[in-house]
Amino acid sequence: MDGEEREEKAEEFEVVAEWVIRRLKKIETDDVEKVKRWVLTSLGLDELAQNIYLYLERVESSTTTEIAKVFGISPTTARSKLDDLHTVGLVDYIGREYHLTYDSIVKALNYVLIPRITATLKSIARVAAEVERSMSRGIKVQVSGHELARGKVEELTFFGSTVITKGLIEAFHNRGKRIIIKGFGSLVFEKDIDPELADAVIERVVSFGPVKISKDLYSAIAYKFKSMGSLELYD
Repeated sequence: MDGEEREEKAEEFEVVAEWVIRRLKKIETDDVEKVKRWVLTSLGLDELAQNIYLYLERVESSTTTEIAKVFGISPTTARSKLDDLHTVGLVDYIGREYHLTYDSIVKALNYVLIPRITATLKSIARVAAEVERSMSRGIKVQVSGHELARGKVEELTFFGSTVITKGLIEAFHNRGKRIIIKGFGSLVFEKDIDPELADAVIERVVSFGPVKISKDLYSAIAYKFKSMGSLELYD
């Protein structure tokens, strides 16, 4: 997968916050500013963001317009760098004024950044656990007035943008399983999925987000759909 393909893949998911943490070789120096820049570089901040942090450290607070003027950059660029500093917990704001969250980088790391990253990792782990539970357990459901045997139907719950592939459908068919698909993000059904096979494998589709599916496939399983989001049909 080349860089362009990775970028297209990443665009399937909406990024709310992003951290870049680097492990740098430890430095031996008495230069306080150099040590601070080592820490800020470790947090993924470029030189301009570092300069803005050190500037705020000196002046205590400043607006986007003032920072743009001081550094000879556009307000948009200034705001982008301030957002980077805010994401790692170093800078906060009141109205239009930005200021350091704490007078110490250590405090900002311990009280803001580490809890933020920890909460994000726990959230990811919860989603992963839910998907694994859905994949591993058999489900007892009521369909068309008759009870399906325990273990014959599995529920798959997807929380992000998801592509339902031909391979997924075939894998459950080969296992003699039927599936209930629940999507809380967008669902895209690949074009090469065989409609008859999908009808045999898919028990129900419940979608709370947008769905993109071929016309032939949708015609075969439309009666199994319950969609609260938009529906896009393609040839």
